[in-house]
Amino acid sequence: MDPQATLTDLLQAVADRDWDRVDELADALLAWIGNGGFPPRTIGPETLPRQWHAAVVEFLCDLAKSEARIVRKRRQRRQGRP
Repeated sequence: MDPQATLTDLLQAVADRDWDRVDELADALLAWIGNGGFPPRTIGPETLPRQWHAAVVEFLCDLAKSEARIVRKRRQRRQGRP
């Protein structure tokens, strides 16, 4: 896996509002980091430890997945489903 490319794709999926892709990419990144993979570079100087980047990526993934859930719930309500 290329976590940098996956993060870029995740951000593009959010921008495109492709919620299925958001879930897929966020889950892949979370699993990668959870299994000890190196995180993609996020924000801040290169001297920041990898734990910094892992925390930022985990937050972004959680936020993206949360947004996907919210959008799906809104759609269900509009369609009259519980």
